[in-house]
Amino acid sequence: MLGEEGNMLEQLREVAGQPGPAAKLANDMLVFYDEYTSGHLSKEEYEYLLNEIADIRAQQELASDEIALRWVVAAAKGLMSLA
Repeated sequence: MLGEEGNMLEQLREVAGQPGPAAKLANDMLVFYDEYTSGHLSKEEYEYLLNEIADIRAQQELASDEIALRWVVAAAKGLMSLA
């Protein structure tokens, strides 16, 4: 499981360093992950925020980029599975 977690976080960091709306969402997911693992967010809050990205924000901000949209949704769901 640690390998999956490390790979997902590495991918998110890579995307977060690029320009564009997918980078903003990736950065937000990394912030939420850090806040959750440091105990500042409950599991419920963490999952709510990731679901908001997967179900709402990605749809709004990436409507014209289906590949990025699918990646962001998969990344959000992947991070939830680590909780």
